[in-house]
Amino acid sequence: MVGGLILVLATGSPGSAQPEPTPEEIGQIQVYLTETEARTRLFPDAAAFERRVTALDSATRSDLSDRLGRRVVDDSFAVYIARGDQGELLGYAAITEEVGKYRPITFMVGVKQNLSISDVAVLVYRESRGAQVRRQRFLRQYRGKSMDDPVRINRDIINITGATMSVRALNFGVRKTLALTELVYRDSRASLR
Repeated sequence: MVGGLILVLATGSPGSAQPEPTPEEIGQIQVYLTETEARTRLFPDAAAFERRVTALDSATRSDLSDRLGRRVVDDSFAVYIARGDQGELLGYAAITEEVGKYRPITFMVGVKQNLSISDVAVLVYRESRGAQVRRQRFLRQYRGKSMDDPVRINRDIINITGATMSVRALNFGVRKTLALTELVYRDSRASLR
């Protein structure tokens, strides 16, 4: 009897294994914007963009994970620093990827000098459902948000039926970008001006 119990625990019940998602469930890759188009959309008044990449060590990732309440695995933070006609700092445009239900969503988050969101743009969507997150009607909810805001479904972000995983992915990516921008550029903003 004991051996039979161990066998059941080791193999589990026949219906307990999750089937692999089908190609239809996973979806096709939809490219909506290039990096250049996205950063121009986020900062239309920018005369120039300067790309900077900052390495993230394990201590920084751990601090971010604690602050955001979810594991951060990124090993670097890449931004385009937007500058105006006179070279003045307009803000930061960061590309990030977060997994929706099955696959990553690639999007760019614009952060103004005051460390609030200017706008968000979806570059590549790879899921079969939930592509409504790329629409301005949804994305405009992020404008003006900062680390002082929850950026959570049913708190300050209205969900999209059938796209909950995608909305959560964008929410986390926006908060992660805000936290990273604050961490990397908060003290250096004066020197970037």
